[in-house]
Amino acid sequence: MGLALASFLPAAIIQRILLWPLIALVPSLRIPLMSRFMHLEAWAVLRSMEIGGARFRRLGHIPTAEPAVILMNHQSLLDIPTAVIMGRPYTPLFVTRRLYGRGIPMVSLMLRILRCPLVDPRADRRGALLLVKQAALRESSGILIFPEGHRSRDGSVGEFRTAGIQVMLRARRMPVYLVVTDGFWVWQRMSDSLFEVGKVRGETEVLGPFWPPAEDGLGSFIDEMQHRLVARLKEMREKHVDAAH
Repeated sequence: MGLALASFLPAAIIQRILLWPLIALVPSLRIPLMSRFMHLEAWAVLRSMEIGGARFRRLGHIPTAEPAVILMNHQSLLDIPTAVIMGRPYTPLFVTRRLYGRGIPMVSLMLRILRCPLVDPRADRRGALLLVKQAALRESSGILIFPEGHRSRDGSVGEFRTAGIQVMLRARRMPVYLVVTDGFWVWQRMSDSLFEVGKVRGETEVLGPFWPPAEDGLGSFIDEMQHRLVARLKEMREKHVDAAH
């Protein structure tokens, strides 16, 4: 992680004194400029992990030239730089918890500049749904949501929390992409042991697009998305078991 951590302080300074004021003056630069910036930081994080012994395989890309809803299963903080790297041509916007919008060097300001929906559904469910609806109507690129709402401890997929997905797709009919990832759950947080880095064998694939129906049948469509994601994750895991034998 040394390469990544060493890049955080200068990146945070550049973001605050250069990118933030420049984007305030020229708002049209928000997505393209921040996408380049985030791509570099994501590369630094993932490259430092590779130096530590981690291995990654990425198949496909996340199309973000037009509005889209991106559903990704959640295993680790490494899911975020992986999604950033795979976004083309821009990084997707992330629906994330409100607490990340303050107090985290570089990350909090980055989320606020990008105007990512910062939600707290437990404290304000209605307000959280309003934020994701506004983002769906406003943004011209992809919005990524972790529908499980939390990281998986063993890599399995939990039940989808569907309210936010339904609100976005009702507000604006957009294609849906699935990002299926595995092998990251062995190293979930920055505070996890550096000795665990070498165990990471991250594999990520993009499926889609899938077009949602009109409002009738939207619940069934989201159920289908969950089933597709779970089925592909199972196939990925079975392939590795077969290869090991």
